[in-house]
Amino acid sequence: MQTKIKIGSKLYRVEISELDENLLRVKVDGNDYFFSKNELGELVPVVPQGSEELRSLLREEVFLEALAEKEIKSPIAGTISTIEVKEGEALKPGQKVVTLIAMKMENEIISETVGIVEAVKIKEGQFVNAGDVLIVLK
Repeated sequence: MQTKIKIGSKLYRVEISELDENLLRVKVDGNDYFFSKNELGELVPVVPQGSEELRSLLREEVFLEALAEKEIKSPIAGTISTIEVKEGEALKPGQKVVTLIAMKMENEIISETVGIVEAVKIKEGQFVNAGDVLIVLK
């Protein structure tokens, strides 16, 4: 994912790529930085000693929000049983957003990121495929 982020009067070019399920590479104006996910699914910077520029940038809330995923997708095919969130609601990591029934089992879909629910793209009783967008965040 590539984006531009403005903090104060400075514009940063940011590219985010997932190296594996627990490690992200964030390229800011050509410089690589790495983040790992902790046991709660929160992004934690892997900061080399002496990297004060990155430390100060990480304190900017707008930068951290830009790292957040903007969509919650279904990991498996199934039928939506319950929707636990509504438009305008604030999400936090670990919060249940949807219950999906697949192979006669209830599966809780949990938010791994922070954000505000912009759109709920599904309805209770609807069948979804793996990869379908369930919730859009802003």
